[in-house]
Amino acid sequence: MVLCGAMVFFMQASFSMLCVGCVRKKNLLNKMLKNILDICGAAASFYLVGYAFAYGDGKFIGTGGFLSTDVDFAFWFLQLTFSMTCVTIVAGPIAERCQMRAYLMY
Repeated sequence: MVLCGAMVFFMQASFSMLCVGCVRKKNLLNKMLKNILDICGAAASFYLVGYAFAYGDGKFIGTGGFLSTDVDFAFWFLQLTFSMTCVTIVAGPIAERCQMRAYLMY
């Protein structure tokens, strides 16, 4: 599962390159910064609440297991890479269309 997670992580990197290829040269560094922020923000939020919401105990949404360290790392990493890739896919169409402040609120 770690190998599959690494492959999905590289898929996220390829989406980043696709987005950079679609923006003007003056916005290239801004777009790369947004992709790095995608990785950092998605990792932090998935660790804090995402995994617990998805796989915690509860009928509709997870109500326990926040900040839990007793999870299977391979499964956790795979799900983390999927969440990071989803954020980057959405970031592509809004390239050059919103300011950094609005993007950070997203």
